[in-house]
Amino acid sequence: MDNTFDFNSVGKRMPYTVPDGFFDTIEENVMQEVAAKKEKANPGKNRKKVVTIAIRSLLATAAAVALFFVVRAVIPKADTTPVDDFASVELAFNNLSNDDQDFLLALYEEDEYIEELQQDQEL
Repeated sequence: MDNTFDFNSVGKRMPYTVPDGFFDTIEENVMQEVAAKKEKANPGKNRKKVVTIAIRSLLATAAAVALFFVVRAVIPKADTTPVDDFASVELAFNNLSNDDQDFLLALYEEDEYIEELQQDQEL
């Protein structure tokens, strides 16, 4: 190698030139090249992703529908008979122990909402 090269003689002039607009489009060109190389290395990868997502969505939907029918079959249907008839309430109350009956009566007497209802009915 020649060690006698004098950098001071070159000065500040640039010996190389770049085409006009080169740096304006360099990022876009590099990204296109990278994308092309990725596609070339993994052909059909995007298609596999779409198929995988579609299959998973289908399985999740089928599982949700199956779960709906299983839960619907397991949970007993609600009794549609009205509970507000006095005979059924009295029968349930009589089936309680004496301590439970006393407790419920004490709660009933202390309940402010029931008190207001009774006052409204008296008016």
